[in-house]
Amino acid sequence: MKRRTLLQGLACGTGAALAYSALSSEPASQSTPNDHVLILLDLQGGNDGINTVMPIGDRRYQKARPSLAITADAPALGDGLALHPALSPLMDLWSQRRLGFALGVGWDQPNRSHFKASDQWATARLDGEGAGWIARAFDAGITNGPLVALHASGCAAMEGGEVLALQLSNAQLRRRSSDVLNPDQEKASPILRRLLELEFQGELALARLRKRLVDLPSGLSFPRGGLGQQVGLALRLIGSGICPPVLQIAHGGFDTHANQAPRHARVLKQLGESLVALDFGLQQMPQRPQVTLIGVSEFGRRFRENASRGTDHGSASVAFLYGDDVPHPFWGRYPDLDKLDERGDLIPTLAPISLYRRVLRDVRGADPKVLL
Repeated sequence: MKRRTLLQGLACGTGAALAYSALSSEPASQSTPNDHVLILLDLQGGNDGINTVMPIGDRRYQKARPSLAITADAPALGDGLALHPALSPLMDLWSQRRLGFALGVGWDQPNRSHFKASDQWATARLDGEGAGWIARAFDAGITNGPLVALHASGCAAMEGGEVLALQLSNAQLRRRSSDVLNPDQEKASPILRRLLELEFQGELALARLRKRLVDLPSGLSFPRGGLGQQVGLALRLIGSGICPPVLQIAHGGFDTHANQAPRHARVLKQLGESLVALDFGLQQMPQRPQVTLIGVSEFGRRFRENASRGTDHGSASVAFLYGDDVPHPFWGRYPDLDKLDERGDLIPTLAPISLYRRVLRDVRGADPKVLL
């Protein structure tokens, strides 16, 4: 459990402690698997949505990006849009209606700081203050945690509420709960005892998850790098029968200020291969919950490329939507290339809060109304 989560837990009162104790004691009701798992995918650095889903035949696009515009070998998605060639392995999922894209997603006049923009997405608030949007949604609904981050940086969207937010990595799989100090040993300081209680209950919950992890299906391969490892761990949790309702994974390398073409192609290739591996693993499970994945980035990139053959921090981007049933290939509409704001950015057409509310509708235990 992260220090930030522990400190926020102190302020939550007894409600958090009761939730943590319930999770660690393994009552019969907790053995019932969640019927729907939401996976949050953070594309860190600011993914260039314009070159992820591109208006391939549009001369305005080609003029704005003389070295970066992709004009060939990009699989067509329809409506004049095409997918980056590095994501071609995803086309089977697209044709099977298990992949879609939210277009023009972003804040009006977004903050171009990575840190502030990440806070905005994590909280679903322009000021970036307060508890994470996932934490609020579960606090207002039926507390049915824990919520588990699989990336080393954690997940601010899960933090700040009463629901238990944990962090699990492959390294932690080798850690035993006995490594954590027992809160009963602390007699002098009530505050320290409270911290130890929260840490101890979190470790018990992690130990319960570790005991139920399943082996990965045979024939499954992952791309090299951290994202593939996180997807593998996510599959082991989903197949466990007690998978948390929300998992978080993350993939970095999207801050492409210079020499964007090969760098962007490389991280998109890893992303595409990881999503294919996720889907393959899920299809091999005879019994499992439904799965929905939403992939977002803290902002998009500028419409026009810069002098370094890259793109700078911008506005509207695209979000990935994956699941067992994606009813519409596109949600929202592509930004108008003739209408840029005073900073030269594309104008968003879909608010992040609308995207969040959509994916929360199917997740048991969460209340989308808190994001109104």
